[in-house]
Amino acid sequence: MTSLQRLLAVAALVAASAPLPALAAADGFPVLKHGQWEFTRRGENVPQHVQDLAVKECLDPGAAIRDQNGMLEKAGCRFDPPKIEGKVFTYTAMCDIPNVGKMKSVSVLTRESDSAYTVQVTSEGEMNGKPMKTAETLIAKRVGNCKKEKAKK
Repeated sequence: MTSLQRLLAVAALVAASAPLPALAAADGFPVLKHGQWEFTRRGENVPQHVQDLAVKECLDPGAAIRDQNGMLEKAGCRFDPPKIEGKVFTYTAMCDIPNVGKMKSVSVLTRESDSAYTVQVTSEGEMNGKPMKTAETLIAKRVGNCKKEKAKK
């Protein structure tokens, strides 16, 4: 082996062992930066209170997703372990909420970077005894640091 070949072999070994930025935390949620985020949601066949909206909020999106799932679990939802394929995270929830209904929801989150992601959500089931099928898209982009206020979870 020549000196050049040895140098290239060592360089390849170092490059292969260098840590890669984590795409997911140990609990299967994507790693995202906290800060000022802009969220745009578009829905099809969704209830009036979930119509299209755009909002900016100072938060840590990963913590916010965990908190939201915690509230849904208390209400009667069960989450399957996330399926992670590269930058795509798929979450499935089965909800049986008293006095509301039963619903299956599949969320497919595509992490574009630690500062941008898109979520496609499809839900099917019954609400208040009526069949329901919805689809919505959430586009999230980090637009900067939080102003002097503290970031929400």
